[in-house]
Amino acid sequence: MVHMPPSPSLSQAQLSPRGITTPVAVATTATASGYEVKTCPVVTEVSYTGTAPVGGISTTPMPADQPGMKLVSPSQAMEIVWHGEFDRLFAQYFPHQWFLMPTFSPPSERWRVFKDSAKVRFQCQECGHGWTSMKGRVVFWFHLNVATNSGYVLFKLYGQQCNRCKSEKFEHAMWYPEEVIKVVGNVYNRVGQVYYGFYRPPLRIDRRPGKPRNQHNAELCQACKDGLCREEWTFS
Repeated sequence: MVHMPPSPSLSQAQLSPRGITTPVAVATTATASGYEVKTCPVVTEVSYTGTAPVGGISTTPMPADQPGMKLVSPSQAMEIVWHGEFDRLFAQYFPHQWFLMPTFSPPSERWRVFKDSAKVRFQCQECGHGWTSMKGRVVFWFHLNVATNSGYVLFKLYGQQCNRCKSEKFEHAMWYPEEVIKVVGNVYNRVGQVYYGFYRPPLRIDRRPGKPRNQHNAELCQACKDGLCREEWTFS
């Protein structure tokens, strides 16, 4: 039997900026280019169309009394992008049912590992300083339990520290929608290679264009401190 670690919610597992806790209303629609999520009242409107990192917030208000809305937080809105793309792809592995869950620590050695990188955005919750990194790191662990027809993909998103106020806290990464789609697609192909006979599936290594002002600082990178930034993409 596979031992499953505790499953924190996505909002607990480094998926959105800290400190944003105001409940907001969310309407979700699937578009040709991705997912569109609008939030209200008064505080935010977040558009997941590839133009801003997930969790990015503008001040455009939206009426709160539109039908079909429910109260959720921005961190919950981020789950829509991750789970929406994961469910869309992994549904093709029927009759096996796959689950995506965040984790704080690696599972046992029986799990396969896939590491990937992406362009992400950070914002310090202490001083407000924001920066972009081309080395946003995500690690996936996956395992298929044939006896129960269920598979599990655990993942951890790694943070970075602010170089301006020297805070010791690792800030949570804000992910661009197209980067989420890319890394979920990559781990989907790796799962297919291991369990479903995919022959050398392609690995997307492209990233959203960008020119960060500063070089990657290993001293401020959580993944570097855990020894995970030496290779951009690894699979075991």
